[in-house]
Amino acid sequence: MTNNEVLRRIRYLYNYQDNDMVGIFDLGGAQVLPAQVQQWLKKEEDEGYQRCQDKNLACFLNGFITKLRGNKEGVNPAPEEQLNNN
Repeated sequence: MTNNEVLRRIRYLYNYQDNDMVGIFDLGGAQVLPAQVQQWLKKEEDEGYQRCQDKNLACFLNGFITKLRGNKEGVNPAPEEQLNNN
């Protein structure tokens, strides 16, 4: 499963809009534009598709956890540069 597929599945599972996705990225420490999110959510064969890098997905997942659980006391975790299956 690609990083883009993970973003698409979470978006549709929780029925998030583009601005919701941008807010989650912001919670994870990444400043992205709605246009970038739209490019990441497109399928590979669509025009304007852009691959989502591991660091961007890590920021999104950290923000997603913060959104669901709330802020953790102390320092927020730094996004991983490279993701694996764990």
